[in-house]
Amino acid sequence: MDERGGAAMVERAREMAVRMHDGCGHTRSDGSAYWTHPQRVVATLARHGVKHEILAAAWLHDVAEDCPEDEAGSRALIEEIGRGFGGEVAGLVAEVTNYFGPEATMEQKQARLREHARTMSDGAKWIKLADRLDNISGMQGWSDEKRRRYASATEMLLEALKPWPVGAEGLAAEIAATAGRVK
Repeated sequence: MDERGGAAMVERAREMAVRMHDGCGHTRSDGSAYWTHPQRVVATLARHGVKHEILAAAWLHDVAEDCPEDEAGSRALIEEIGRGFGGEVAGLVAEVTNYFGPEATMEQKQARLREHARTMSDGAKWIKLADRLDNISGMQGWSDEKRRRYASATEMLLEALKPWPVGAEGLAAEIAATAGRVK
């Protein structure tokens, strides 16, 4: 894909992410629009020079997990992403989507995520690393105990994501340092 086509795809993914997250009424714990999270994830990935398909998937990385009401809706949305953005983008979104249902505890979610992380492609690992950096950097409104538990889960996730994609070592180190400050 040429640069213009890639940039257009990333912009369409941004538009879809904003529309879907706003439509679901999602906000971040600090009250900001939810789509500011994938915006920061994409900015982190862009600084690392990842390809357009990863950037597009990063914009969409939470929509299939957070917007549909059930797992069937999540799968249908990933199929829609495939039709609109191609198989690679849809595949990356599917790799980082974990529909847990409302009954799963944070510990259950983190354990399943670690197990899944061991099989992720490098593109999905890039997204997960940038996602985790943003999440651990923005835990406003969380109790100290919840922050510590998330920091511990983050350290375990970093191990599960090894081997990291080539060039991601600095990003992983930044995540580890942030987790260490929280604990």
